This record gives sequence, C-alpha cells and structure tokens, in this order.
Amino acid sequence: MNVSAWEPMTTAPKDGSEILVCKAGSDDAVELVAWNIVLATWLDRNAEPYHGATHWLPVPPVPMN
Repeated sequence: MNVSAWEPMTTAPKDGSEILVCKAGSDDAVELVAWNIVLATWLDRNAEPYHGATHWLPVPPVPMN
C-alpha cells in the first residue's frame, strides 16, 4: 500500500469524511476526526472538539485478509 505523505491541515477535506490527524512535534497519538459543518470544528469519534492538528492523511482501507 502506498501511504501518501502527511499534508497540512489547510488542505484537509471538510466534507464530513474521517481523516487521520496529528500534531507535528507532539507525543500525542494520531486521531481520527471529521469536520462538523454545523459546529465548524473538527470532532473526534467521541464527538469532542479536536484542536491543534497540524497535518492529516486519508484513512487507509481495512485489510481484506
């Protein structure tokens, strides 16, 4: 699988799809978030706002076997 390079958050899709995000230079783990158009913020899977992400990647597909 070809994993693309981390992209800056300014290029992240704001269509409600989940993406992987991280904070550059931080020990924080990678998080799954999605843009919430109503609240105009990134939300994690617990519907909590996620702030400070600097980079993102698309979520890779789940392995088939």
